[in-house]
Amino acid sequence: MKKIFFLLIITLNFSCNYSANKKPEKHIYAKDGLSFELPQYWEVEKDRPVDGVAYSRFISVSNNEPFADDSYFILTAVKSAKNLRFTLDNLIKQSRVSFNKRKMQFGLLSQPKPLVFGKHKVLRVGFETKVITTRHKGCLSVFDYAGKTYSVISSAEFKDAKENIAVVDAVIKSLKVN
Repeated sequence: MKKIFFLLIITLNFSCNYSANKKPEKHIYAKDGLSFELPQYWEVEKDRPVDGVAYSRFISVSNNEPFADDSYFILTAVKSAKNLRFTLDNLIKQSRVSFNKRKMQFGLLSQPKPLVFGKHKVLRVGFETKVITTRHKGCLSVFDYAGKTYSVISSAEFKDAKENIAVVDAVIKSLKVN
């Protein structure tokens, strides 16, 4: 009886630890010399040039996980700008106007901070949007890489914001231009 009980405990222990050691699946998105890693269920919805802006790119990525809340990020690449602070200030103004047009409250959560992800020096600021009782939290990030200035706008429901920002950080770290 003791042997059966002991074997049952060992079997349960190994079966429980299997999923804890399993790494989340990732896939690589690559197109026109640009590549980055995405977690499972995250998919590129759009990848196109920005209308009227030469040498630019607009990439929209969404979380398509079943039963997941609204999470997304938008990666934009344009020819190098004056400086990151100028680009971030412009992005904040554009975001404020865009959210106000949709009758959403928009507010910054902090002052812009310089961060480092892999080899990228990033300038980032957090923001919050609210419509009636639904709150979303996100971040605006800008960085220079390979002769272009990249901006990332991410947003998720308040409870999923940390996971969404971690996805954005991983994308910035894994970004490669060939």
